[in-house]
Amino acid sequence: MKFYLRDSLVELGMEAIVLAKVSNVDPNAPLTADLEEYIATSEDLAAAYDREAIRVHSVIAGYREKMQKIDKSVKKNPPTAEALIKNIQRRGSLPRVNSIVDLYNAEALHSFLAIGAHDYDTITDFVEFTRASEPTTFTPIGSKNKQVEIGDIFYRDQKGVMAYLDARDGEDYKITQKTKNLLLIMQGNANTNVMIRVAALTRVCDNIQKICPNATYEIAVVTQKADTFFE
Repeated sequence: MKFYLRDSLVELGMEAIVLAKVSNVDPNAPLTADLEEYIATSEDLAAAYDREAIRVHSVIAGYREKMQKIDKSVKKNPPTAEALIKNIQRRGSLPRVNSIVDLYNAEALHSFLAIGAHDYDTITDFVEFTRASEPTTFTPIGSKNKQVEIGDIFYRDQKGVMAYLDARDGEDYKITQKTKNLLLIMQGNANTNVMIRVAALTRVCDNIQKICPNATYEIAVVTQKADTFFE
């Protein structure tokens, strides 16, 4: 599988995309006691966050600035971690989906980085990180079709849109109980360097290995200077 980073994103300060391919996973694997404690601690952390302090944090501010640069409403399209924190403060706990989703959501509560997660085996031929040059449609997980406007940030494969505005993942590529291989993506923003994102994805992958002992992973960085492939 090949990955392409287009000029339209580089112009927004997204000069590199960090990826991880994780093989031989089991979303149904139970969390260890230590990881359950990690998630509980993450929930407590989120519940105690001051929302105004979160809004001005450099990582969150970077996502907000990215939306503003493409003339999208930040109120309608808040940074993923900010929206997750608000959700936890309202309901009192992290929404639980499956062990893998729960682990990368917990990481987002610490690093504030948006993580796209997809079933690797549903992706066709390539992934292109770009902005829409013409209107199209996108089906978010658990929702109805959404209109993608010219200039919107998204990434896609040969079949369609995989994720939209660094905030919503696509229904056709979601992690299910049958998922065996993952593609994790951190697009980041102008305030998030590659080292920070690699470290965050490494933590997620290491935690997945704790519940899936046969899992292996590789991390790559997509730039315009060198081709990036996963077998």
